[in-house]
Amino acid sequence: MKTTKGVKVLVTLPLLLFPLVCDAKVTGQCGNCHTMHNSQGGAAVARVLDMVDGSMDLSSTPNEALLNTDCIGCHQGSNSLVNDRIVTPYVLRTSPPTYDSTGTEGTTTTLAGGNFYWVSSGQEATGHNVKGITSPDVRHGNLPPGGADLTTQLTCAGTYGCHGDRTVSSQIQAMRRSHHANDMDSWKDGSTLAKSYRFLYSVQGLEDKKYEFQPASNQHNKYYGIDRTLETQNDVSTISSLCGKCHGDFHQGSGKIAAGTFGSGVWLRHPTDFDMGRAATTTEYAAYNGGSGANNVYSVISPVATASKTAAINSTVYTTADDAIVMCLSCHRAHGTPYPAILRWDYKSWPGAGYNGCAVCHTTKD
Repeated sequence: MKTTKGVKVLVTLPLLLFPLVCDAKVTGQCGNCHTMHNSQGGAAVARVLDMVDGSMDLSSTPNEALLNTDCIGCHQGSNSLVNDRIVTPYVLRTSPPTYDSTGTEGTTTTLAGGNFYWVSSGQEATGHNVKGITSPDVRHGNLPPGGADLTTQLTCAGTYGCHGDRTVSSQIQAMRRSHHANDMDSWKDGSTLAKSYRFLYSVQGLEDKKYEFQPASNQHNKYYGIDRTLETQNDVSTISSLCGKCHGDFHQGSGKIAAGTFGSGVWLRHPTDFDMGRAATTTEYAAYNGGSGANNVYSVISPVATASKTAAINSTVYTTADDAIVMCLSCHRAHGTPYPAILRWDYKSWPGAGYNGCAVCHTTKD
């Protein structure tokens, strides 16, 4: 996955000077996000960021919805806490963020999804190739592994993106009625876009107000999952099901996941939406994150989903039914990491160096 030199990304100076409060509904002056005419003091308001040298250029082209910038422009920057909150979640930097070994250490500056920096700087297979950030994947083009050709490059939102209403082609229009109605204090039930986890339409979950900035067992996202009984079973409310919209072979389909009976036969691919608690008391999974099979401390290095739909953080696993569900994000991050296959840790360098995050669950194989 490589970047194209000279890629331009829309940003806006007012957003950088006056970031928005994103832990609930968007607040502040309308002019922080919108412009009536893309004109202020005789100059355009929208600006273009050069991903190569970091220079800022004015843009005379207005954006939809009278916005000063687009998705990438708004979410480009450096993460830091303000009053113990992340004000605006930044997923792209033009200089290296701090990731460390697992992206969870006390010095890291990345969020739950990681960062697009590495893929934008030309490091292959370290992130999703989103339009406006980098060029299409050199090896796969617009064909997601385990899925069908998208025919066009991946975007942040809309028909060819992850966020927003995926029945709407325009990224901006696909995000309508989302930011202004956001509420991070309640369980997102997926009934509307604003009530969907991270504006991933239909996906359920509980959102950490720090977006997993330096997370802990009692401070992290709460991901929704189900304990499937059939490999063809699909619940559009789970985070793994969303990944499966592009990477279908890795989530569901007859003969795609297991050989024989789902859950008791030989796995063809790593299971997702499958609860480790089925065999927690008799297998290596009982020792998840150093525990003993009951009330094990939740791992932010190799997180798991839960069938619980409450606003209470699941700080332990093997505490209630279906609370140790393997998901795509147990091993990967959605935006990008420094490591191949967007893995959460440097498994490729292990043993000897790197980190074996697999051993958080597969405790006898380190």
